[in-house]
Amino acid sequence: MSAPQRYAFGDFMLERQQHRVRHRDGTLLNLTPRVFGALLMFVENPGDLLTKDVLLLALWPGLVVEENNLSQVVSALRRALGDDTQGSRYIQTVPRQGFRFVAAVSVLTDEETPAAAAVEATAVLLPGAALTTPAQPALPRRRWLGAALASGSALGLGSGGWWLLNRAPVRPSTLAVLPFRPLMTEGRDELLEFGMADALISRLSTVPGLVVRPVSAVLRFDGSDQDPMQDPMRAARDLDVQWIVDGSLQRRGDQLRVTARLLWAADGSAAWSGSFDEKFTNVFELQDLISNRVLAALSPALQTRALVPGGAKVPLTALGSTRNTDAYQLYLAAFSHAQSLHPEGLGKSRDLFQQAIALDPNYALAYVGLAEAHRRRLYATDAVPAEVFEPADAAIRRALALAPGLAEAHAGNGFKLYWYDFDWAEAEKEFRRAESSNPSVVFAQLGLAMLMLTQDRPAQGFVHLRLARELDPLSPLLNSLEASYLLDAGRFDEARLRLTRAFDVAPNFWIAHMVQALFHLARKRPDEGITALRQAVVLAPTSSQPSSVLGMHLARLGQRDEARSILNQLVERAKTRYVAPTSLAAVQAALGETSSALDSLDQALAVRDQRLIFLKDDPRWVGLRQEPRFKALMVQLKLDRFGPGLSPP
Repeated sequence: MSAPQRYAFGDFMLERQQHRVRHRDGTLLNLTPRVFGALLMFVENPGDLLTKDVLLLALWPGLVVEENNLSQVVSALRRALGDDTQGSRYIQTVPRQGFRFVAAVSVLTDEETPAAAAVEATAVLLPGAALTTPAQPALPRRRWLGAALASGSALGLGSGGWWLLNRAPVRPSTLAVLPFRPLMTEGRDELLEFGMADALISRLSTVPGLVVRPVSAVLRFDGSDQDPMQDPMRAARDLDVQWIVDGSLQRRGDQLRVTARLLWAADGSAAWSGSFDEKFTNVFELQDLISNRVLAALSPALQTRALVPGGAKVPLTALGSTRNTDAYQLYLAAFSHAQSLHPEGLGKSRDLFQQAIALDPNYALAYVGLAEAHRRRLYATDAVPAEVFEPADAAIRRALALAPGLAEAHAGNGFKLYWYDFDWAEAEKEFRRAESSNPSVVFAQLGLAMLMLTQDRPAQGFVHLRLARELDPLSPLLNSLEASYLLDAGRFDEARLRLTRAFDVAPNFWIAHMVQALFHLARKRPDEGITALRQAVVLAPTSSQPSSVLGMHLARLGQRDEARSILNQLVERAKTRYVAPTSLAAVQAALGETSSALDSLDQALAVRDQRLIFLKDDPRWVGLRQEPRFKALMVQLKLDRFGPGLSPP
């Protein structure tokens, strides 16, 4: 669906393609491209709060500017429209947050002449607007937003257009730390090679003005067979960073030789390099030393003064780490196992994190890792929510007691509040605390994205979603999730791009196959969609979700016997082990078993099934929305307070 080209509001008509605004008397407003872009954002989001951050990202992409610049643009727009800050006929200021367009806005049809349209347009009513006699039904909000977001050069700021709203902000400097290579393959210490990168990432990610790719993004560049020059450049391209830190190390007994360098990704030139010989027991001091040398070399590029005052080292323990080498190595091994979404790997990860904590009970990051290993079970298998979140919550509470400002711990607490407590407001506060402490924490950005996208705040949600994926651009999970949200918003080309990336990295990732199935189904290719769903079922034997979605779509396609068989299998499985109640409810609803489906949803609330966060507009529940019990459940979850959002498969 193409984006609307003309809008009417108050005494004015805006013409997108011509980049002009006309008064009802025919005169044209003299607007700069940036002021026109701001106005277009407002008229395409009538009634919505556009935060200062969203406006700054969209109007000044890639630049760091003061809020005063935004104030000047809004003031210029108000003057052009004849608006008044007191009366706020068009633009309302929301103190300390942003602005809201309060005038009624309508989309003009092609048949209308500009003169008539500006006064009493026969139009499609936009969300948040109110006309007395609309001649056409209201355009559904989600589809209208999808069209607007995909519309192209709407802002008049180049080919990026309106979709700049959804770009992650370009930071002054981006950096990745690669796992260090062994000087000799004989006697190599793979955990230490990874550990050097992990420690430097933890240290550097807290520096203002520097975005550092997380450990999970760089793990795939590990290996002793890499070209010492070409691989950093390939990594820089794949990770989309300006700077690369890489190095090599050799350990012999208690002696450690380390070489590190800071490379400018554009041409591979070295801004700094150094070699060190230390005892292994001094590995933490060595990591601090390298971190500070890298920061000193980066300071001019970051335009930040006194990043490391007087050259003093900032100890890693301030970031929730440890000085116990044995605990540190156990932590590294646990983190490596946690990257797997298989139950066996996650179980091993939890055991290793607990061993690290036993050696150093004050190891805050180990508690965070333990909580994350518990929470990852939800991606790998059907897990009783209480058995996931109760131990995870205990670990997070301990981490916050040890390191109150630890961003990773606040992000973990945000997911517990979001997925288990269903406390939307407190969850957002925790995600924002995490983002404020360290914007490079991927799950802080992802938590904010999911929360906003399910609460009818797409402009902000897509910003954070893209931020999360850009922080870890090779993550199959993040690429798959972004593809699913884009697909639900009707942005098929962007969804295909992200889905292709997910398959490039992990061809057998079951969530990617789920998204691929929904992509085919949305494009009216049911046979291909069902084939992809069957493959997801094979790839995720311990999760009921692929089977549930397969049964639901088979029922909708008229293949009720197979759908019934799948439901019976899930019911039998639930007699001996936990099956997510939402998985049962989805197939029951598709088969028309309304009462049973509502019973399953009641059970989902009783066990705190995390899929309930998508209850508002998940397509699974289309046939239940008018049921009084369903509406009562919405009220109980406080989801009735939000408009339609977006939900992944």
